[in-house]
Order: sequence, then structure tokens, then C-alpha cells
Amino acid sequence: LDFKVEIIKEPKIFSRSNRKMSFLKKTLVRKPSMRPRNLTEVLLNTQHLEFFREFLKERKAESPLQFLIAVQKISMETSEKICKSLIENVIKTFFQGQLSPEEMLQCDAPIIKEISPTRHVTTTTLLILQGYIMKSIEEKWFKDYQDLFPPRPEEVEVQSEVQVSSRKPSKIVSTYLQESQKKGWLRMISFIRSFCKYRRFMLNPNKRQEFEDYLRQEMQNSKENFTTSHNTSGRSAPPSTNVRSADQENGDTTLVKRRVFGHRIITVNFVINDLYFFSEMEKFNNLVSSAHMLQVNRAYNENDVILMRSKMNIIQKLFLNSDIPPKLRVNVSESQKDAILVAITEGYLDRSVFHGAIMSVFPVIMYFWKRFCFWKATRSYLQYRGKKFKDRKSPPKSTEKYPFSSGGDNAILRFTLLRGIEWLQPQREAISSVQNSSSSNLTQPRLVVSAIQLHPVQGQKLSYTKKEK
Repeated sequence: LDFKVEIIKEPKIFSRSNRKMSFLKKTLVRKPSMRPRNLTEVLLNTQHLEFFREFLKERKAESPLQFLIAVQKISMETSEKICKSLIENVIKTFFQGQLSPEEMLQCDAPIIKEISPTRHVTTTTLLILQGYIMKSIEEKWFKDYQDLFPPRPEEVEVQSEVQVSSRKPSKIVSTYLQESQKKGWLRMISFIRSFCKYRRFMLNPNKRQEFEDYLRQEMQNSKENFTTSHNTSGRSAPPSTNVRSADQENGDTTLVKRRVFGHRIITVNFVINDLYFFSEMEKFNNLVSSAHMLQVNRAYNENDVILMRSKMNIIQKLFLNSDIPPKLRVNVSESQKDAILVAITEGYLDRSVFHGAIMSVFPVIMYFWKRFCFWKATRSYLQYRGKKFKDRKSPPKSTEKYPFSSGGDNAILRFTLLRGIEWLQPQREAISSVQNSSSSNLTQPRLVVSAIQLHPVQGQKLSYTKKEK
């Protein structure tokens, strides 16, 4: 008898549970104990991050996670040179490789096609792309990764409660939600009221001068400040008013630093500049809004463009690229300054030009505004109770002292940031000697500030020529 035997190989079907077990056996990374709630929790936890990286590596999908980590390093970097080199490495790795950027990042967002041909890629653009890639990773892989862990006991309780009473929440939960929502709204309302009060306060020149005087007093706060010289090393030293005034006369300013919000370091000398910088950026945005309205009504012409460009150039020369060192005279980063300068050179005329600078300067102004309101309320209360209020002395204004001996018989054209352009004219003045000698009626040349003074700071009086007889 002849028998025909056929051997048929059936394909092996791996279930989802078997795949999970094989992954857990292969990996050498310790599995975290808690089940992650969302992808952000995975990225912030180092143990979860390593385990999630191995999870994606087995599925050949680790490049999007590497991009997220690289962009996070760029956003945390403070050095401008290192930040630029990191951005170049990201562009070479993910946008100029053998595979297309869409395949590398496993994302079809339209912003990827916009980044590929551009030469200068900013940190803001990479952060926007980071958000798209996080969404794609969460949609594709996070659910499978979350299934590797048993559900939390809280989730089990919540599921049971939802099954029991899915229509109405309990009274405790509803009252807690109402109270938390009420607290959030109260904080939002108080913040809006504080900002509106700041806007009204700054419209009054005398009150604005009071706020500026307080900011000058904050330079003497030795408990929170540390000083760094502009030409010396970054060794901190206690602030001295005499040294600072001499440095300001010579153009070598001692920069007073302070750490705010726990991590950010600002220059206290530039906070007054931040006020005017913020005001000028708001005025530019108002010009942009009016230009849009004129364009809609077909009344837009070249003069509006010239006005906006001149406004941008003035802001650039006064605050971002000053002729007097340091060139950057406001509390924004070098990368933000470079982004603004690039936008100006490329001819952008919209609100996005100064958006990053506004978001950087606004928290600093509100920080000092809150301290000023508390300081003013404390001072008025102590004065009402008849107690003495210890106030820090504001630094002496070096611009009130003029170097008369350096001019001789020649006129001097002088420029200061506080007073603007001033014309110093030599005039003859009779000086009577204390001793009654024959040489008591001799005249000596003296430099006197004339009435020519362009763009003075509001709240200060113009200096006029005085002749003493």
C-alpha cells in the first residue's frame, strides 16, 4: 500500500500576550512598578523613559522618542553656542538622512515639509513639531505600552464607581471640583485686576516715576542680588554705590543679577528698560493692528510700512543692538534677540516679531510689580501707625554730575540713555574769591547744559541754561 504524506507548515500566530512576555524576557531594563497615566508621565520618569525606549526599540520606532529628547535638551540649554550646535545635529540626523523626515519621525504633520528646506530653524519651530510628534507617539504606541502594566487601584475604584453610578458624581467630588474651579477663577480675576492696575499706574508719569525709583532701590537689595562686572570674571561681589556711579560715568556698568522664579537669572539694571521695551512693543503691535484695518478698508499705503519699519529699527537700536555696551539692554535671551533681528532683516511686519520677547519680559515686570504693591502697602500701613519704615537708598544718578573740567573752551555734544542728547556750551562766569585780592575778578570757563535736549524721560524736567553773575 502506498500512502502519500503531505507535511503542511502552518504559520505561527503570536498572541498579544505572548509578544508582551517575549519583550519582558528580552529586555534587561527593570520594569517600573506603576502604570503611567499619560505620555508626559513617561517622559518625566527616568525609569519609565528607559523602559519605553526599549519598548519602541523592539518595534523599530525609537527615532521619534530620540527627537523628543533632543528637542528637550535644546530647550533646557542656556549656552547659545551649544544650542546652535544641538539644533544643527537635530537637522542633520532627522531631516538630512537617507530616510525621509516623515519616515524618521513617523509623523505626517505639514510643518515637517516646511522645516526641511529652511536654513535657519528656531527653537520655537522645533517645539511646535515636538507637540505633533508627541501626539503621534501617544496615538500609535502609548496604549500598547500602558497595557504592559496592571491597572492602578484608583482606576479600578473609579471604574467600579462609574459602573455603579454613571449619571451623577458623588457630593464630595462635586464640591471639591466646584471649590477648585472657584479658586482658579479667583486667581485669574486677581491677576487680571493687578495687570489692569499696572496699566493705569503706568499712564500717570508721576506714578510711573515712583515705580522706577523703587526699581532703582531694588538694585541695593544685597540679600537677593549678586553682582558681575562687565569686563571682569563672573565673581560675585557686594554692590557698592560709589563704584557703580563711577562705572556708569565711564560706560563700564556693574551688572546686578537676581534669580527669580527659582531658575531664571535676570539683570536688575535692565528692569526699567524692560518697562519701556514692553511699552514700545505694545505700540508696535497697535501699529500692526491699525495697518490691518487700513488694509481692509483699502487705505493702506507705503507710509504705514515706513512707519512700522522705523519703529522696529528704533526698538532694535535702543534695546537689542545698542551702540553702548552691553548691546542687549533688556532681559531677553540671545536666541530671542537673534530671532527678532532675523525677522527684521527678512521684512516681517506682524505681531509674531516680538511675541517671544513679550512672553519673556512680561513675567519679570509682573514679578517686580507684585513686590512694589506689597512694599507700598506695607509702607503706607507703617506710616499710618506712626512707625518708621526702613527704606533702601536708591543709587545716585550719575547723569546729574557733569565732567566740567574735560571740555575747556570747546562745546560738547553728550548723549545718555536717561536724558538723551545734550549740548554742553562753555560760558564765562565771574567767580569771587574768598580772599579780597586783586585777582578776585578773573573769569573761568565753565560748561553749562543748554536747553537742547532730545527725547527726555517723562517725569524729569528739562535743564535750561543758567548764567550766574
